[in-house]
Amino acid sequence: MELETPYALGGTYYVETVSVGKRTDDETVRDCVVCGGHVYADDWHLVVGVLDTGSGRQRHHHCSDDCLTEWLKLMTAA
Repeated sequence: MELETPYALGGTYYVETVSVGKRTDDETVRDCVVCGGHVYADDWHLVVGVLDTGSGRQRHHHCSDDCLTEWLKLMTAA
């Protein structure tokens, strides 16, 4: 889902998209950026598209909505 207005995280970072990802037949495994748990590409997980106006776009994979919430809290803490 593309956000109508990008969500400012602070500095040059903005959340542009939030979606649920699942790629069948994909054996990719990532570490959740919050808890360090495993994020399997062929299981449902949250994917966040972040724009860094200084260096381009990034995709962050989160194992749960709790980890996404914690990551947003951390990124927006002043």
